[in-house]
Amino acid sequence: MDLKKLLVVLCALVGLACGAGSSAAREQPAPAQPAPVQRPQPARDAQNSVELGKTVVLKTGDTTEVASKDVSIRFARLVSDSRCATGMVCVWEGEAVVELTLAEPGRGERTTAALASTGRGGSQSVEFAACRVDLVAVSSGGDQVTLRVSKP
Repeated sequence: MDLKKLLVVLCALVGLACGAGSSAAREQPAPAQPAPVQRPQPARDAQNSVELGKTVVLKTGDTTEVASKDVSIRFARLVSDSRCATGMVCVWEGEAVVELTLAEPGRGERTTAALASTGRGGSQSVEFAACRVDLVAVSSGGDQVTLRVSKP
């Protein structure tokens, strides 16, 4: 047999083999894909607990319960922020004001308080239902506060 003919026959056989394999693959059902893993998302209103005399860090929208008291504290929002931006030189330090919602569900009591980081533009603490809440710090982005909860 001529070498050219042999090469043509081999190429034809390879072509047929490749074509048959691909059509066979198309006829078989695709393997089942595993279901995607659903990771639980943290609740937007994360429930923490804080002991009297301790500090707690809350992000905007988070709530904490005061241990051994029927009191909850929610960081509602950043009201204003005139603090100097990181890396800037400013004439005065500025002030951040945050809004907290304090509730005593058992008695149906609820109040809103604005706390200021320096105390110049408002109070740095609030008393509610036999608890005192002090604003310790506000993050540079204003989306996180550190609060100290104690007896009045």
